[in-house]
Amino acid sequence: MLVNQTLAGVVHRPDMEDFPIGSIVKTPSGRVGTVVKHRGAQSRHDLFQRIIVEFEDPIGDSVALQPHLLTMIKKL
Repeated sequence: MLVNQTLAGVVHRPDMEDFPIGSIVKTPSGRVGTVVKHRGAQSRHDLFQRIIVEFEDPIGDSVALQPHLLTMIKKL
């Protein structure tokens, strides 16, 4: 028997695996784009994972955001 228990004080934060490449996401500014790449920590001073989101307009415009800032619209 499986029981879904939530631990007090534990908050689930999305991870890179929650946003597969090709998924459609919404950024905090309200822009909608496609996940094109996952990027891990860049140095020992920058420990954050980032997801690269590319926008259709203007062509080639992109942003690197931490997973918890994105909202899933369509998962692939």
